[in-house]
Amino acid sequence: MDYEAQYEHVRSVYDRIAPQYDEAVGQHAVSRRAKQLALHVIKDVTPNGGRLLDVGCYTGIEAILLAEQGYRVLGVDLSPEMVHKAQEKARRRRLENRASFRVMRAADIGLLVTEKTGPFDTVYSVFGTLNLEPDLPRFKNGLASLLGDSSRFVCGLLNPTVMYELLMAPLFGKFHGYRKLRKQEVVTRVGLGDDTVKASLYSVDDVQTLMAPEFQLERILGVHILYPPPRGSQGHGRWWLARALDEVELRLQSRFPFRNFGFFSLLVFRRAAA
Repeated sequence: MDYEAQYEHVRSVYDRIAPQYDEAVGQHAVSRRAKQLALHVIKDVTPNGGRLLDVGCYTGIEAILLAEQGYRVLGVDLSPEMVHKAQEKARRRRLENRASFRVMRAADIGLLVTEKTGPFDTVYSVFGTLNLEPDLPRFKNGLASLLGDSSRFVCGLLNPTVMYELLMAPLFGKFHGYRKLRKQEVVTRVGLGDDTVKASLYSVDDVQTLMAPEFQLERILGVHILYPPPRGSQGHGRWWLARALDEVELRLQSRFPFRNFGFFSLLVFRRAAA
């Protein structure tokens, strides 16, 4: 794989959609419940006022919310335009002392050690950033250098095996879930237009193997097991169905085997003793 070509393509796409990101992706494509779940888990594993590293911060949606609640957050992203939007938010809300942002690849976070920026109480990368990172082994090595013993890494990844794609979509003549099983990567559309990026797909077992032995898997949560992330704004489209299914999802999200078959897998890893 040509890493530089991959980085350049992803950077150019996300630079282009940055002005519309909050509307097109940040609010609609991922449901509020999914974002609320990620924030709940991050806060649950981090001491009050702790230091956080947001890998793939986009426009700083999660980072700003956490900074407003007293956490100190450094957000990094491949896209300069995304970082600029995040910095603007921090300035407008007078959070520069708690939320800072910089351009950096996920694979390069180990450089923060030489700058004496770490360590962090928790590192998180939620909902797909690492599916776009071609050099995950290098990312893991950098991550290990930034977290002390028993600190947590919270990550959200696109899952290759999704329950609603396998069981429900075929009822409507859609069989993409089965075709996806044969692939290691998919082309996914981002933003409001026709921009696409290639995303590598990882099962829970894949990620657990990659992260060992430095990290031990502590918790698995499935997100969007029964229905896809709604793309309409709340109150439109199939939001009524999503709300009805949420109660069922809450019961299934941490239960085996359902937790392994969400559109996203939200995983919590603990840094093993060195």
